[in-house]
Amino acid sequence: MKQRVEVWAPATVANMNVGFDALGCALSTPGERMILNRTAHQGEVLIRSIHGAELDANSERNVASIAAKSLLQSLGDPCGLELEIFKSILPGSGIGSSAASAAAAVVGVNELLNAGLSPEELIPFALDGESYASGARHADNVAPALLGGLVICPPEGPPIAIPPLEDWCLVVLHPHVPIKTSDARAVLPEHVALQDAAAQAAWFATFVAACHSGNGKAAAHALEDLLVGPHRSILIPYYDEVRKLAFSHGARAGGISGSGPSTFWVALDPSDAGRIERALSGFMQRNSVPCSVHISAISGRGAHSIS
Repeated sequence: MKQRVEVWAPATVANMNVGFDALGCALSTPGERMILNRTAHQGEVLIRSIHGAELDANSERNVASIAAKSLLQSLGDPCGLELEIFKSILPGSGIGSSAASAAAAVVGVNELLNAGLSPEELIPFALDGESYASGARHADNVAPALLGGLVICPPEGPPIAIPPLEDWCLVVLHPHVPIKTSDARAVLPEHVALQDAAAQAAWFATFVAACHSGNGKAAAHALEDLLVGPHRSILIPYYDEVRKLAFSHGARAGGISGSGPSTFWVALDPSDAGRIERALSGFMQRNSVPCSVHISAISGRGAHSIS
């Protein structure tokens, strides 16, 4: 019987321009770790420590402990848990910080108790935690955090994996300027024009078809955002300048990751990704905006035990 398990979970990019609240991918970097320890206090979930971010350690108000407790209860509360959380994905970053914590927690419980649940079966429990932070049960971060790869999350039914694009290099720029999901949703219109909705659906279909044919260039060309990005971009420091700079240094597509402030930029060659990374890092430094920049593939693996 295991007493301790250590889990890694990936950052994620949600929406990806074409699939608002419906599409997401897992990143190979960054990711974060969590250690779960079994205790004798049945049903009790405590947070022993949090490293790397200032988060609420009250287990009733923490994404990881809420997700862990949800799964633990469904399994009959056979034990208690203590969590050690190592945050490498900052809250409010737009690259799935809360989803990574929730995914790591449920994968850890599943592994610790040898429950044998599939990643798909873990999604509802992870959403119990992630939705506490986001205020909505959208799986476009949680599903790729658990399943890995590129995932469509329909309004009903299980998530649908689509072939990841092996020739894509993603450059993820995270300005250290938190944006609340509630604020990012508040700027969106309640209604959109029919012609824009139809065009967006066509781009989404084109993107999925390109993924299935393995055509990374065509998939990048289809990453159009007609509905969300034009409204949210005003919340992100220097968004227009960053976009122009990324494209001038080799980006084939790009946009806002989740609710922002992170943005993602698609390169089809590692050398282009390096040029984009250097250009964006230099620009943000010159404008005194603290940031992190990551070069990542789409990771085929979701949250998993590393102990």
